[in-house]
Amino acid sequence: MSKRIAIVSDMVPPSWGGGIASSHYHLSRVLKKNGYEVKAFACFDQGGDAKDVVRRRSPQWMVRLIRRANSLLFRFLDREKAAYQFADILLRAWGAFRLNGDLSQFRPDVIILPDHGAPGLFIRPIKGCRWVLIAHHNPMRFLDLPLIGPHSERDARIAMRLEDRVLKTIDKVICPSAYMKEVFSASHRFNGPVEVAPNLVEDDFLDGVEMADPRRDMGLEADAPLIYIPAGGNKFKGALMLCDVVKGLCGAAGGPVGFYISGAVPPELGERLHAVSPKARWFMPGNVSGEENLSWIKACSFGICLSLVENYSMALLEAALCGLPMVAFDVGGNREIIVSGETGFLAAELDTVALIGSASRLLDPSELDDMRRRTFADARARLSEAAVAPRCIKSILGL
Repeated sequence: MSKRIAIVSDMVPPSWGGGIASSHYHLSRVLKKNGYEVKAFACFDQGGDAKDVVRRRSPQWMVRLIRRANSLLFRFLDREKAAYQFADILLRAWGAFRLNGDLSQFRPDVIILPDHGAPGLFIRPIKGCRWVLIAHHNPMRFLDLPLIGPHSERDARIAMRLEDRVLKTIDKVICPSAYMKEVFSASHRFNGPVEVAPNLVEDDFLDGVEMADPRRDMGLEADAPLIYIPAGGNKFKGALMLCDVVKGLCGAAGGPVGFYISGAVPPELGERLHAVSPKARWFMPGNVSGEENLSWIKACSFGICLSLVENYSMALLEAALCGLPMVAFDVGGNREIIVSGETGFLAAELDTVALIGSASRLLDPSELDDMRRRTFADARARLSEAAVAPRCIKSILGL
């Protein structure tokens, strides 16, 4: 049985770098709990090394140079189209290359890699080591997204070709959702096994975070609705629809409504949000630790996810495990977490009228209480560590 496992990511907490870093962090905790020797290796993290964590990163001058060169290149190749997928690979190249000595010293039996940033391009094979890739990202998903603006297909295809080169060294691919397996199989050439093993949240982490209720500081009564909007300031997470959704919800509410927006919110969007409705109260703390974010999620009544592109959302998963019903668009892997009408609601992509209507139902305390109970029970039965970890470990380690 494989015992020594290296988990590669772009960042490792306390640097919280988004859903991929979060999912790999929880995977490492679960594997350690099950008796495996696990070490995390970050290829785009400026923090220092810690116990069981190695952090490497390109120097800042190199980061600036890569971003500038990429901008100039695609200004020539694909003018007025967003292009960053190839740059994401280059940005992680030096950090991933520097991990080689640390990985050789650790001598893992298994290396778990993310697809995003293709760090496997720059990591040398280790004799007797099994390589497992988790397909979270896939650049082709970001082409032709509504409201986002045009993305460079050339940029996406360059990244895909480089990811295909990594696949030549991979023994197995794990997809966090059936949706991502379908996307992977349609866009990559890989002859090995491809399996679905959902993301997970480790129980001790989840249960060890105490609720922190911001209502009082927001000028809200203790029983006022507080709505969680994950990464609401991000254009990929629906920032352009946020003001309309808030306006609709405030119109349906009988009194003040609180909104917790996680992650960074651009100043101009913040100004527009404050002008949307006198009923709206805002909590926008910016980028915080995973523990702080979870403490505030636990205080919320329900949530709204306006994301237009999802794989198997860690934000939706965390919310469900806290008993928080979520209202979201029926995109990506969302339906693999949300059971519409039972543990939340799914609306057709971009149908904000339907989404607002469903979310407004949860302003009714009795309907909200019923759905919160169903959400918590379903999540513990179907999405929890106890439900998911055995399948995940078996799939990743081939047991």
